Amino acid sequence: MATVNKRTKIVQAAVINGVDAGGLMSARIGCGYDQVLRSGPDGLQGPPLQDRFLQFCRGEIVSQDYTEMIALLTGTVGTYVCYERKSGVAEASGYIKHTVNNPVVHNARLSISKDGYATCGVSFECRAADETKGFADMWQQLDTQSKPAYVSAARGGWRVKSCAFDPDGAAPSISIYHVTAFEFAVALMMQMDSNDADVGYTCVDVEPEGSFGGSLAFQDSTIATNLLCQRLLAAARGVLTITLASGAGGADKVITINGVEFERVDRSMGSGFAGHTINYSISNNATTPLSLTGANKIITIA
Repeated sequence: MATVNKRTKIVQAAVINGVDAGGLMSARIGCGYDQVLRSGPDGLQGPPLQDRFLQFCRGEIVSQDYTEMIALLTGTVGTYVCYERKSGVAEASGYIKHTVNNPVVHNARLSISKDGYATCGVSFECRAADETKGFADMWQQLDTQSKPAYVSAARGGWRVKSCAFDPDGAAPSISIYHVTAFEFAVALMMQMDSNDADVGYTCVDVEPEGSFGGSLAFQDSTIATNLLCQRLLAAARGVLTITLASGAGGADKVITINGVEFERVDRSMGSGFAGHTINYSISNNATTPLSLTGANKIITIA
């Protein structure tokens, strides 16, 4: 039997809904059937009768271009394009192009860990263009493609240089030292449906509601009457500000999150330095409502 190499590797050059996702680390695209009906035990021996229907295409990407988090979440639905390098094929024609049609992004996650680049991950669900479209239409491939243009990334976040929480009102700012990790996530409410002669989900809508929050990990054991982590829990709703180092000598980036309320904390103690992981959620305000893209943003990265 002749040796045949049909492998691919190194996903790259991702653009989703018109927004570059540089520094691509991983991509997942899945498709199949969301519904499989199986007959009851009516005398058949062995497997039941079954019908497969309601085709889907969904997936996620993770990149190091964390500054694009909100743009990826709120971009106008269009296409998601990325490339894979073919193994053992000359570079001039050694790529496969993937095109995912109508990817509706419904959640995004920003993750930062000490001494590593920050990452941004988003998940999407495809909307079928019409009632005849299935997964072969939602996820298409082209073979023997030329090398794609490089998509750059504003990498950074490898060190939290400063962190502070400012409660609303007259309370003083609370400095938080020795931050080791930070997460912020948005999971928007998504509604999907398929009826009549639809092959897939012809209705995929994302509502401006959902879950907003994350966690902060730090080794700061400052005591002022009580532990710092307890002061944060007792503090009023406020603003969390984090300054991050950027890669390749770039200017520092500042993450500002409004409406933060801390909810619970765990303190870990052992042979190493004691650490705290404190969870938070975002609380809105009727006087100055928050939004992802409006005048009073939930989060900014600048």
